[in-house]
Amino acid sequence: MIEAIEFPELARKYNVYGVPKVVINDAVEFEGALPEGPYLDKVLEALRQP
Repeated sequence: MIEAIEFPELARKYNVYGVPKVVINDAVEFEGALPEGPYLDKVLEALRQP
């Protein structure tokens, strides 16, 4: 987790416009709070990425 204000270069790199924004292994990203099930689906999706 990073603070976008303290790391503006990363905020630009990942196009952070809203929070929370989650980026997993540079492969999967989403904005907003997700319930546990959909969040886990995104983590598993990232694990399947080459």
